[in-house]
Amino acid sequence: MPAPSGTKRVKGKRISRNIIIGSEAFTLPKPGDPARPKGIPDEHTTKWTVYVRQPAGDPDMTAWLNKVQFKIFQTYDNPLRTIENPPFEVTETGWGGFMVDIRLHFQSISGEKPQYRHHFLQLERYGDEKQRAKQEAENCVRSEVLEVVEFNEPTEALFDALTSENQWDYLTKGGKKSAAALSASGGPRRGMPGSGERSAQLPERGGEDVAFSKEQEEMLIDKIREAGKEIDAKIKAENQARELVERRLKELRSELGHEASAQATQQASGERVRRR
Repeated sequence: MPAPSGTKRVKGKRISRNIIIGSEAFTLPKPGDPARPKGIPDEHTTKWTVYVRQPAGDPDMTAWLNKVQFKIFQTYDNPLRTIENPPFEVTETGWGGFMVDIRLHFQSISGEKPQYRHHFLQLERYGDEKQRAKQEAENCVRSEVLEVVEFNEPTEALFDALTSENQWDYLTKGGKKSAAALSASGGPRRGMPGSGERSAQLPERGGEDVAFSKEQEEMLIDKIREAGKEIDAKIKAENQARELVERRLKELRSELGHEASAQATQQASGERVRRR
């Protein structure tokens, strides 16, 4: 019996997607400070957010990611948090770091089982003196890592979704940055276009806030290849012209004889010297 439509696997194909798994921690004002938010236990010193995000300029992760489950420390109410729409993140307050279990649930068209990741919630400042000073000045301790999710021989439906052009619609939706690319304060999220952050990873597509992308890289490579073909063609034409001259000279030597040919060659050489 043939496989149901959309569940067939695309043999010999593998598609990968990058995600950023990380956290941000902010020191809270001390108890009694008017700036301290209401309803936070006195022993809580930090507000933190743990998240799963896509790198700047990468295709929309919701094409393949359905929901994310974060399992935080068991002392919190409802420690298993399920986030079904972006931004995929959980925000809480606390006083100590711990390991967060993260479960990635894929879209039903993928036919894939969930994958697990782990992230340690870093609340304390770390790094060298300069890095610690920067964290203190910004009141933000950020810890994140780039992860790769691979789909080996994806279903036909997932392959179509991962190669669709509309994965980049969020970059220019309505001529503005989409809400998923903005933080709660309205500024660009970390790992999103316009954040101004440097990354070793090239985004898939270009945009107003993306200086260079894989798409532009491929265009430049194509131009270099075309230029190389033009150079090869010119070299081939030069070689053919040289072979034609050499063949004609050989014919003249044969017609005039060796001595006459030598005389003609000497005369031609003298004329070239005079012209110089």
